[in-house]
Amino acid sequence: MSKLRKFTFPLLVGIFLLVLAACGGDDNSSDDGKTYSFQIACINRTLLPCQVTEANFVKNVTARTNGKVMVEISSFPELGLAGPDTLRLVEDGTLGLAEIYPGYVGGDLPILDIAALWGIAPDSDTYLELAEALYPDMKRIFKENTGGEVIYRHYYDNQFIFSRTPLVGLEDYKGKKIRQHSTVLGDMLAGLGADGQFVAFSEVYTALERGIIDAGVTGGLPGYGQRWYEVSDYLVGPIAGSFVASYVTMNKDRWEELPSDLQKIIKEEGAKSEAVNLDLVKNKWAAEAIESNAAKGMTHMEFTPEVTVKLREIALDSIIPNWVSRVGGADTEAVRLFNEIATPLLGVKINSDGSASETCLLYTSPSPRDRG
Repeated sequence: MSKLRKFTFPLLVGIFLLVLAACGGDDNSSDDGKTYSFQIACINRTLLPCQVTEANFVKNVTARTNGKVMVEISSFPELGLAGPDTLRLVEDGTLGLAEIYPGYVGGDLPILDIAALWGIAPDSDTYLELAEALYPDMKRIFKENTGGEVIYRHYYDNQFIFSRTPLVGLEDYKGKKIRQHSTVLGDMLAGLGADGQFVAFSEVYTALERGIIDAGVTGGLPGYGQRWYEVSDYLVGPIAGSFVASYVTMNKDRWEELPSDLQKIIKEEGAKSEAVNLDLVKNKWAAEAIESNAAKGMTHMEFTPEVTVKLREIALDSIIPNWVSRVGGADTEAVRLFNEIATPLLGVKINSDGSASETCLLYTSPSPRDRG
């Protein structure tokens, strides 16, 4: 009997260990030796946030996971993408990891434009405060609509108009063909009397060079990175409070196949890369946007008081009501979020009829930071 117990106990232990191994135990760890490879599709390699990602997120994820997670940089031009289809491509798994800019996909999911209703935020600090307050809901909205997991954000400096001709008074905008990259921006340009045209970022240089468009809107440094100073002479703006946030998002299946310890590292390194990006856009890039383009011969022109007032009027009378219509009316989650989160920061509320009105005299002229 003692001999039977002597052999039975080790046998039971062995069976238990085999079952535990088959089930994976309680720890979803990466000790199985499997590796995971991703391409992160940036809007463009030349853009500084993509370079920050390559120098920080890509390098650190590889190092911290001992090579178990390998991330390579790709870009929309290399993949033949214009941008508006990125939501669908992340959802169906065509893109495993991609930068999604709400302006590009706002036609399919207009609620995402909530943090980019330009012409309302008086300065960059207010915009950033709004973006942070909305972040939990933005991550939830991405997940609900694509299943994707938002890892972190890219931040871009303020938006300028790169123009071939001077833009001084309102009459100078009439009939001008100006590149837009979002529906909101199209509403703004239409309010100025211009003809907004969507042109993929990588194609703007040629369009300006050939005179297909008269001007193009983008961040000061993104335009500089694409050498728009070679095909335009005037840098107009910036639009107040027009920092841009895009969302680096991973496909649902690709995210869920990662062990929990690797997910944790990816999220941590994403947050660190975002912090580096945010510090640069606030304290370095905003100033360099004007300086760099001016050094290449561009003439910087701030918006005149007449145009500044008009931009505010357009935001209240056109941009917000049009957005309310696109999200399905005033009785929607999008409008509720705006009134709960954005109104206290912006001093603007959306009324039950879909119109917008000011709650206080919050708006002032652009701050020195917005002027670069």
